[in-house]
Amino acid sequence: MPSRWQEPFTVFQTNLQEIDAAMDVEAALDVIKSHGADTWLVNAGGIVAFYPTDLPYQVRNPFLADRPGGDLLGDAVTAAKRQGVRVIARLDLSKVAASVAAEHPEWLFTSATGEPQIYNALYSTCPSGEYYQERALEIVDEILDRYAVDGFFVNWFNFNLRDYSEVIHGICHCASCSERFAEFSGGRELPESHETAGFPLWQRYTDATLGKLGRKYSDHLASRDRDLAFILSKGAPVLYCEGNNAFRHMPGKELWPHATAEAVSAHTSARPDAPLVLNAPAHVDSTYRMGAEQPEHVAQHLIQAIARGGNPSTYILGAPGRLPMASVSLARHVTRFHREHHDLYAALGTAATIGLVRPGIGRGGYAAYFDTLEEFRGTYQALQQKHLPFDVLGLRDLTTMAADGMLDRYRLIVLPDVGALGAEAAGVLDAFVERGGNLLTTGSSGTTPEGRVELAASPAARRIGAQLSGQEVWSTYATLDEQPYADENRFVGSVVPVYGTNARYVWKPGTGKAGSMLAQAPWGPPELSYGHTASGDPAVASIRYGSGVSSMITWTVGRTYREFAKTEIREHLLSVAEPLAEVRVSAALPEQVELVLGRDDEGYVVHLLNQTGARRRSFGPHVPVGDGHLVLHRATGNESATALVAGQKLATRLDEHGLDIALPAIDLFEVIRIRSATDGKNRRES
Repeated sequence: MPSRWQEPFTVFQTNLQEIDAAMDVEAALDVIKSHGADTWLVNAGGIVAFYPTDLPYQVRNPFLADRPGGDLLGDAVTAAKRQGVRVIARLDLSKVAASVAAEHPEWLFTSATGEPQIYNALYSTCPSGEYYQERALEIVDEILDRYAVDGFFVNWFNFNLRDYSEVIHGICHCASCSERFAEFSGGRELPESHETAGFPLWQRYTDATLGKLGRKYSDHLASRDRDLAFILSKGAPVLYCEGNNAFRHMPGKELWPHATAEAVSAHTSARPDAPLVLNAPAHVDSTYRMGAEQPEHVAQHLIQAIARGGNPSTYILGAPGRLPMASVSLARHVTRFHREHHDLYAALGTAATIGLVRPGIGRGGYAAYFDTLEEFRGTYQALQQKHLPFDVLGLRDLTTMAADGMLDRYRLIVLPDVGALGAEAAGVLDAFVERGGNLLTTGSSGTTPEGRVELAASPAARRIGAQLSGQEVWSTYATLDEQPYADENRFVGSVVPVYGTNARYVWKPGTGKAGSMLAQAPWGPPELSYGHTASGDPAVASIRYGSGVSSMITWTVGRTYREFAKTEIREHLLSVAEPLAEVRVSAALPEQVELVLGRDDEGYVVHLLNQTGARRRSFGPHVPVGDGHLVLHRATGNESATALVAGQKLATRLDEHGLDIALPAIDLFEVIRIRSATDGKNRRES
C-alpha cells in the first residue's frame, strides 16, 4: 500500500527543553492546528527521555515528576490523536549523560589523543559504535510498543567533528571507527585530522556509514505493521533539510537568499518520489535560541520549500507561548495555504526546461569550491532575475537521473564551471545532447586539470596551455558584437569584463563562433590603459552534436556577474542560454520576484515569491509588487488562469507572444494555476 507520507504534510516542531515537561499539550495543539500544521514533531528520547523509560541507558527527564502521570509523550500522543494530528517522535542519539558514558565508554567519540568530547556535561557518541548501531533500535521499540506515534525523526545524525561552540575535535578514533574504517578503506588507518590527506576518504566513509545506518533504521521500522515515517538528513524514506540563518557559517556573513530553494530543488529533481521536510527555525541561530528570527525570513524558507515540492516544517524552541514566537506570524500564511491545497501539492511536479548543475567539492578542495560556487550562484541569479524557470541538479545525481530518464525533461543543461566530470557523467551528457538536448558550459566545465576535453559533444578539441586566472585575466573583456574599429581603440555595443578564469582552446571543425575576447592591455596608469585587440578567440563557441547543440563560454561569466552585478554581464550570459531553453512561461516582473514553474494534473502551476525584502543578513519586510504579467508561450487561447492566494480569476489575452496573463498585486507570495480547456476535456474522456 502507498504510504500516507507520500502525500503532502505540514509539520510544527516544538523542540522542548527539560523544563517543558509539565507543558499543556492541549494548548500546544491549538497553536499547531491554528498554524496550519497536521503533524507535531515532539521530543521523545535519546539525550533525555520525555516519557518514563525503563532502558538503563536513557535518562528520564527529572521534570516529569512535576507532571500528573509523569508522561509527556504519552499525553501528547493521546491528545493529538483526539484532534486528528499525527505525532513524530524526536530522538537525539548524539550524546549521553555522564552516568551512561561511565558505563559504556566504547560508545563514545574519542579524539586522536584518546579524549572524549564533552559538552554541557554530556558525552558525544559515535555512529560507528554500539549505541547508534544497536541500542537506538531498542529505544525505538520501547516507544512503539507503548505509544501510537506516527514516525521518528533523529536529530544531529552525523559524526561529531565539532561541537555546539564550533570547537573542532577532529576525526573520531574510537575502536569501532578504527575497525570499520579499515574494512571500508582496505586496511588504512584513520587520518589524524580533518587537515590531512586522508580526510576526503574519511568523508566518504562517514557518508557510507550514515547511509547504511539510516537504511538499517528504516528497515527496522518497515518490519512493523504500521505506516511509519522515518525522517533523517540522509539514508531515510523521508529526508530532512534545515533552512536557517546560521550566520557563523556564512562566508563573508552574506545571506545566500536562495539557499532553501536550491537545496529542495536539488533533492526533488533527483528524487521526486522521496518526500522532503524543510525545517525553518524560528530563532536566529543555535547560539541565540531566544532571539526570534525576522518573520519574513522564516516565511521565505517555507515558501521556497513548497514551491519546489518540499513539505514545510516550522520549528520553535520550547512549549508554545513560553518564549517569543512572533517570528512565525507570517509563516502560518504559507503553512495554511499548503494545508488547504494538498491536492495541488500532491500532484505538483517540475515544468522547468533548464537544469542548472550544482558543483561538488573536487580535487581543488574547499578553496577552489568556493570560487566555483560563485560561478554557480551568479548563473543562478541571472536565470532567476530574468524569470527563466530552472531546476537545480546535483553533479553526482546526473548519472542516476539519466538512467531514470529524468534528464530528458530539460531542453537545456547548464554546467557552470564545475570542472572535470568523469567519464560516466560526460557520457551521460553527450547522450543527452545527441538525443536533442542542449548544453551550455562555462569556465572549465568538462575539462580536466591537464587540459583534456571530456565531452564528445563539446565544440572544443583541447585546451591550449594552462587555465588563466588572477592577474592574467585582469583588464580582459568579451563582446558578442562586431568590433570593426578595434584597431582604432574604439568599441561599440556591449563590452563586458572577464573575471575569475579563462582559457584558450583548439576548436573542432564545424564550430560556430560568436563575438570575440579582447586581449589584456595595460590597466594603468589611465593615460596608457589602452591597446585591447580582438584575440581571435570567440566569446561563445557552439557546435551541433547529434540532434542537439553544445555551446561553450570559456570564462567564468557567472562569477563575473556575482562580482560586478552588471546587468550587461547577465544579458551576455542569457543571450546564449535563453534561445536554447525553449521556456514555456516567462514573466514581466521585477527581478526581485522569483518564478518557479511546475505542473499538476490540471496544467501549469506558477509560484511567484516576493523577495523585495532581501537584506545582507536576512529577509525583511517586502514591498507588494503590482502590474506584473505572465506569458504562456505556444498557447491556444483556450487557457484560463486563477490566482490561488488572491482567490480570483485573472484576465488574459492572446497576442503574438502567447497568452498574456495580468497578475494581481503580489504580497508575500502568489500561486497561479493555468488550466487548459483541452486538458480538462481529455481528462473527462479518459
